[in-house]
Amino acid sequence: MGSSMELQRWAGRVCAGLVAVLAMLGHHFGNVRFAPVAAGFAILAALFYSGRLSGRLIAAPSRSLSNSGRHRAL
Repeated sequence: MGSSMELQRWAGRVCAGLVAVLAMLGHHFGNVRFAPVAAGFAILAALFYSGRLSGRLIAAPSRSLSNSGRHRAL
């Protein structure tokens, strides 16, 4: 696991912590205005934890750069 994955996991934990803090503040003050900000951080935490930002998705195979028959590669 590279350092970028560790950084993404750390960022996901920070975002999840912010969601918890904002939810507690909203509950304490009885204010709904914390909900959209907490939802935004929840989405960010989900993105960081899912790994979609790391490029782990399998890319479409590209064509080979070797010579094929009569056609030169580049």
